[in-house]
Amino acid sequence: MKLLITGASGFLGGHLLAVARQSYATVGLYLTFPVELPGTTLLPGDLSNPTALQKILDREMPSVIIHNAALANPEICEQMPEHAYQINVTATSAIVDWCQANAARLIYISTDLVFDGRHGNYSEDDAPSPVNVYGRTKAEAEQVVLRRLPNALVCRLALMYGRGFWRRHYASEWLERELWRRSEQPDLPPLLLFTDQWRSMLTVNNATELILELVASSINGILHLGGAERISRYDFGLRLCQKLGIDSACIRGIKTSDAPTAVPRPVDVSLNIQRAARLLKTPLLDIKSGMDCAYSTATNYLK
Repeated sequence: MKLLITGASGFLGGHLLAVARQSYATVGLYLTFPVELPGTTLLPGDLSNPTALQKILDREMPSVIIHNAALANPEICEQMPEHAYQINVTATSAIVDWCQANAARLIYISTDLVFDGRHGNYSEDDAPSPVNVYGRTKAEAEQVVLRRLPNALVCRLALMYGRGFWRRHYASEWLERELWRRSEQPDLPPLLLFTDQWRSMLTVNNATELILELVASSINGILHLGGAERISRYDFGLRLCQKLGIDSACIRGIKTSDAPTAVPRPVDVSLNIQRAARLLKTPLLDIKSGMDCAYSTATNYLK
């Protein structure tokens, strides 16, 4: 079976590609960061050009597509809403068209940011209510997928952590990078982390295993994939300091109201993962188990 992964040079995409090649004929699409990996086919693929994207699909003819690529930076989405719509919605619609015409299965990677964060513990039955452009484009793309592909699966992922497969700077590695920087330069001011922003943080390694189990399944609809703990950004920082052997004095907790941002951000988008826990064999890891998996060495890997 041939599996195609969009966003193959991304944080999650690299891990998906590396593991999937062991079981599938695997094709990865990238945009600005060319990559190569033995046992895979890697091709440039621009989501802003749906026609060219569909031509690639016609040539490769995948049985399953994991549509992981997106414009995911909330600040850029807010500044360039039309571009965000083109990348996150229009490109998804083109992929949906192709899957309809070719009886291919689609796994669409979405986000916990489709929710407004007013109460947390969101289940698959809760209606999306995004508060920023990024969340709105992802919620609209979800609806495109769900309306037109009854056999498709929308995976809403919690905020991920860990280390990227490719050696490049990822936003998801930002916290570890800043902690190491402060451990080596103790005169730097403490890193400010929110005590009242809550997520169901998920290691990228665990996310990869869960998604690839789903590739071989017939599960459809919506599925929430998150870690087994609801945790604040500050408490996660404390736990990461402990895991890496870094003095926690290098971080300080603040409230969201103390640091207003230009882009609206939800406070509590923790996910209810009971459906996934019931359907999947792969466990959804708590923070300790996830960190043990993600940070097998406490050395400064990011230098």
